[in-house]
Amino acid sequence: MGKPTAVIGILGLMLIAVITILAVVARAVFNHPLVWSHDAASLIIIIVVASCFPTGVLQRKHIAIEFLGAALGQRANRWLTAFGAAVTTIALAGLAWQLTGFAIQETQGHGSTIVMRIPTGPVWWLAAIVVWAAVPMQILVTLQAITGTLSRQTDGDHV
Repeated sequence: MGKPTAVIGILGLMLIAVITILAVVARAVFNHPLVWSHDAASLIIIIVVASCFPTGVLQRKHIAIEFLGAALGQRANRWLTAFGAAVTTIALAGLAWQLTGFAIQETQGHGSTIVMRIPTGPVWWLAAIVVWAAVPMQILVTLQAITGTLSRQTDGDHV
């Protein structure tokens, strides 16, 4: 699921850029603001941010501090890596849980954008589902860390 969500995120950012350009041109050239542009961009950015989680989990593009484990030896490093992965799993599940609660709140309260009154509940549900999809992926990363089968990143992005 990582690559499709990365594509969704990139397309979402490109769409926000196009909307922003259109809004600037409409205001500057035609003296006519696009009143819907802020509402649309604010909904799209929710999905863009949510789409980062599955991609980040699969590619292990999160913050990792490895100097302590390296200093303490291989066994301690493995346990610290497993502990970090478990904490990440718990945090990710907590975030997904909170997003679900917020989606319920927005749906029940008939939440909408400020100007165009676009319902926000469905967008928050989509964001919650995408983040929930990342949780089992992170569980697999945690299990790999516990069993010692987690491959070390070789792309130089880890600190």
